[in-house]
Amino acid sequence: MRDSEMAAGEVGGKRERTRAMILLCSAQQFAKHGYNGVSMDLLAKAAKLTKGALYDHFNGKDDVYVQSTSTYLEAALNKLKPVPEEKALSNEEALLSYLGKFLDLIQGDLVLRGLMLRLVTESTSTTVQEIARKTLTEPFNYAVDLLASCRPELDAQEYVYSFYCNAILREDLKNIMGVLSPNKSSHSTADAVLSHFRKTLA
Repeated sequence: MRDSEMAAGEVGGKRERTRAMILLCSAQQFAKHGYNGVSMDLLAKAAKLTKGALYDHFNGKDDVYVQSTSTYLEAALNKLKPVPEEKALSNEEALLSYLGKFLDLIQGDLVLRGLMLRLVTESTSTTVQEIARKTLTEPFNYAVDLLASCRPELDAQEYVYSFYCNAILREDLKNIMGVLSPNKSSHSTADAVLSHFRKTLA
């Protein structure tokens, strides 16, 4: 390999590493502050870059938001894909296993939960649709298909949608739940959310 080719590869590699770092820092900021609470200045400061450097990689805040959120969600949700051992499960067992893993994931990954919460509560419909097409459609439809196959009499989309909303919002609603129904506060736990969903299928 010629020196010029090696130099070009190093430059390209550095650029990709910088882009990956921007995407991660941006996802963290959007999860913490929401779309409206983030500016290009804040993103540049978080990434320890100039604002001009950000524009060298992205067209503007909308572009950073869509790409950083999509990249983070896609990487996180890929962890939910079934492993070979789960192929022997019935469709209902596979569904409950999948949703249980989602609950564990969203409880342990505050950036993931923050991004999904912001999508539900703050994003414009156009932005939500773009991100949903890129990252949320496949896992949502996977759960819907499993439920529809084992309980065809149910509205699978509505059930799965309600589960995901409950899972995403439960931590933020936990305090007010404790005030309104102190004896029901335990229902905000991940096990209780999955148990409640299982009972709705009974």
